[in-house]
Amino acid sequence: MNHIKESLQRLGRIRAYVIGLLVIMFAAGSAVTPTSVSAAVQLGTQVMPLSYGGYYVLFPGKLAPYFKSGKLMVPIRAFSSAIGADLLYDALTNSVTISLLDRSVGKIKAGQLEAEFNGETEDSLGIAPEIKDGILFVPASPILEGLKTFRWETQFNNVNKLTLGIGARKGEEWAKPEADRALAPYPVETTAHPYPLYPFKLTQTQSGKEYRLTLGVQNTSGFVIPKGNAELELVSVDSKGNSYYQTLKGPDSLTSKAALLSFSVSIPTEAEYVIFRSRTLRAE
Repeated sequence: MNHIKESLQRLGRIRAYVIGLLVIMFAAGSAVTPTSVSAAVQLGTQVMPLSYGGYYVLFPGKLAPYFKSGKLMVPIRAFSSAIGADLLYDALTNSVTISLLDRSVGKIKAGQLEAEFNGETEDSLGIAPEIKDGILFVPASPILEGLKTFRWETQFNNVNKLTLGIGARKGEEWAKPEADRALAPYPVETTAHPYPLYPFKLTQTQSGKEYRLTLGVQNTSGFVIPKGNAELELVSVDSKGNSYYQTLKGPDSLTSKAALLSFSVSIPTEAEYVIFRSRTLRAE
């Protein structure tokens, strides 16, 4: 009897061990699955577009910003151009300085936390700049703070999409880039709803002597957009500051709430950043 009892106890321990092992294996499998399923952010994804007074500012393809340790990382050359700042490269120190009006953030270098603010104070950027695909990315917030001209905040729309809203601080002059200044406000009398389409992706590919921009947007207006009732504007700006303005007709069919749409345009040269806005039209 004791022999049978001991055998049963031993069998129970083996059974518990096997079940425990299976649980561990299942847990390990479950832990691995999200990593393998959740792929990296796709090229051109606008994780948090910039907004100047309602205009979206997008960085296409490999220039698209990304998050690192909770900070938005932006391509410094295209970013400085988009906010109307100057960028100077110092070959001796292999560093760059971004300046606007009489303020600057200098000695910015890949892998280096410290930067020089207004030519005097050294302070940490919080996140070290880094090079990706040959492009220097820097954290946006300490650059904006160092230039002192801007106020900014993270904004959510009605479906919790993120935007980094940037404007001038009270009493500060803001030198907007020419491409931005040339966009007149939408006329109230012809606009039913401004900015109904939220940009979530912008890719850029070469096509012969031209480049092809493909913009993905979502209807975040909160209402159904009637057929032919939307209009989009794109301003593509290249590394030399040349701007290419294009007005596009919206979809030729009814656009439901939260619908995803895609638009493609050709431009003469590679864009460093793109200004985008949209509106719906008032019925005549």
